[in-house]
Amino acid sequence: MMLISIILVSLWTGSSYGVNYDVYTGETAPKCLMKFYEKNNFTDNCVVDVKPCDPNEWRRVDGTCNNLKHPASGTYLAPLARIMPASFDGQEPRKALSGNPLPPERIVRINLLGEAVSSHPIFNHNVPSFGIYKFTDIGSVHDIENMLLTTTWCCEKERMNDKACTPNIVADDDPVFRYSGIRCLNSTKPLTYQDFGCTRDAVPSIIKKATATFDESQIYNLHNKGDKVIRTFENGKLAVEEEDGKWFPPNGPTAFCPNNQGPEETRCFENYANTLLPVTLYVIWFVRHHNYICDKLKEVNPCWDDDRLFYTARDINNAMSNQIYFREWYETLIGRQNLLKAGVITKDNGFRDLYDENHDPEMTTEFTHVIRWFHLMQESNAKMYDKKGNYLYDYPLLNTTFRMGFIAKNMESFTKSTWSPCHDFDNTVSFDVANRGLPGVQEALDIPAGDLNKARHFGLRSYTDYIEHFEGSKITKWEELEQFVTKANIEKLAHIFEDVRDVDLMAGLWVSKSIKGGYIPELLADILIDQWYRSVKSDRHWYERDNRPHAFTKRQLEQIRKVSVSLLICTVGDGVDEVPKKGFLRVSKKNPLVPCSKIQKIDFRAWADDKCQAKSKKRNGWRNKKN
Repeated sequence: MMLISIILVSLWTGSSYGVNYDVYTGETAPKCLMKFYEKNNFTDNCVVDVKPCDPNEWRRVDGTCNNLKHPASGTYLAPLARIMPASFDGQEPRKALSGNPLPPERIVRINLLGEAVSSHPIFNHNVPSFGIYKFTDIGSVHDIENMLLTTTWCCEKERMNDKACTPNIVADDDPVFRYSGIRCLNSTKPLTYQDFGCTRDAVPSIIKKATATFDESQIYNLHNKGDKVIRTFENGKLAVEEEDGKWFPPNGPTAFCPNNQGPEETRCFENYANTLLPVTLYVIWFVRHHNYICDKLKEVNPCWDDDRLFYTARDINNAMSNQIYFREWYETLIGRQNLLKAGVITKDNGFRDLYDENHDPEMTTEFTHVIRWFHLMQESNAKMYDKKGNYLYDYPLLNTTFRMGFIAKNMESFTKSTWSPCHDFDNTVSFDVANRGLPGVQEALDIPAGDLNKARHFGLRSYTDYIEHFEGSKITKWEELEQFVTKANIEKLAHIFEDVRDVDLMAGLWVSKSIKGGYIPELLADILIDQWYRSVKSDRHWYERDNRPHAFTKRQLEQIRKVSVSLLICTVGDGVDEVPKKGFLRVSKKNPLVPCSKIQKIDFRAWADDKCQAKSKKRNGWRNKKN
């Protein structure tokens, strides 16, 4: 009788018992393993509880049930895949072929990338900004969190060799810090599943605190809290707060904004990232955009309930973000003809279904690493404008880090600053990015050198290994590199590294020639395109599929194809009446500022529900008859 009562209660409440899966393997966790995890308090990081899958349900925010054959694959905390096997089988970073340590990361960076003020002749701030924003959807910054909040001692002499530390050593003759006394830049080793006891495999696998799909998890499931903490449960909307007539994600007691100043800078998001200005702007915009979509859907479908509005708005918001990323951002950087040749875009703009249930959702270690190449395009300053568009002054971009209160007070200026030129890809990097990476929380930080450091501990192979993998060219001599690198830059590399096969992947990308017909290194384009294929093949909910659960109709997909970054900014940006016609390009005669009224818009009538329309007509008819 007791068992029957439990079953009835479960059915009544709609709850059901899930199955425990091992995060690392994606397989069901046997009882003996569960006991081991429970005994050692490993369950939070090593186990995912998967409720029964419904083939027709919407995308889950935690990534479970994307693949019905392997419900735990691609979930939050699921391991990264690798394009190529790791370059080591232990905890030590990759070494030179000779067995010697590779040259210090900051030495490599200084010799390959000078520090300069540089303006890209074509691209604006939105290029690196949107790239960094998309990284927060699929990448993991727990190593930065660890460095800032937990393992803060890695530059103390007695602790530099701690297992958790990978400090970037500063040479005595460093061109910037030689007189400062700074001889070390803090850096921590990436946390692995081995660190948490989730596996005994010899090859370290990096913990990834994000799902393995492009699903806007930085909006809908940051830190795996689920969507309940961000929803209002009214009309499908996300919770927001008003400040000075503008809408922002809500503040909260556990939010981290150490650089807010004075009593007036109070804005600090509880359930969203409080980090870099570019990420902050896009988070604010996509939160606002979700609610904008809800309003539009409610207009055409007044009978829809909260869940229907929320899930549909989330689906559209996610599709729009991916449309901007893969159709506009990729095309801007890689070139239309290259993308057509690779199959990333098609001339007919119709549906595509490359899904294969035998491919688990996966994000590669290489992809999450090479996205950091766009640090080179990050400018030192934001150009501030008044409400009429008049230039006021330059403001150091990095001074906005962890300072949401200041950003909230200056949204109009920062919004308009996004279409000023970004840093050029010209073998230089901005001074602040190279030396002041996180002002206010770190005395000094070389971001590109840190990127190089991470790659060595990610187990990424050499630059030439990836050239051979993607381009088929086996390189063993310096002169054989001329197809990809100029002679001048080959000389720089040969001065730093013992052997051409020692060159780090990121170091090679820093000095690579651009792809023909595009603007970024060919190998970088290869890795970006590789990830697109993996995502399309493995994501059951990919927005271009016509047979996915709750798929777009042909007319709806046609509306999604109209989306652009300019439309996003016109819709939810602050004080914006006009935008660059092409939102990733700087303003010019060929790309003038145009009124928002001339930017192509979505017609939400494409989502009109006939059943809802019939109910509305019937209801209005009853009211008219009564009157």
